[in-house]
Amino acid sequence: MNQKDIKYSLNKQMTIGILTVLVITNASWFAISKHSGSFVGLIFYAFIAFICWRRKRFQAGIIGGIIGLVIHIYELLFQGLSGFTKFESGLFFINLILPILLIYFSYKSYKKFRNI
Repeated sequence: MNQKDIKYSLNKQMTIGILTVLVITNASWFAISKHSGSFVGLIFYAFIAFICWRRKRFQAGIIGGIIGLVIHIYELLFQGLSGFTKFESGLFFINLILPILLIYFSYKSYKKFRNI
């Protein structure tokens, strides 16, 4: 395995790992919350994880990360954190921060996969 393949493999693993954490986070949030947004996030990130893992279409991770980031910034600016418990606030910030990493690692995986 050459250096290029190792970097692609690590970026792919990070992308799938971030998506897995986002799926688990949204599933946990859905289990304890009365809001349906976490269920939508669960389905959304599970679908993107499937596309990235099985089809190696990392553009979906880039687009999903952008959509997730925009939605959570919008919620933070216009709805705030009122009504959230501390645990729910933590889950919210996980959903706010991880899409940034998802965009980065999906882009790196896409670049490496395209050049292999």
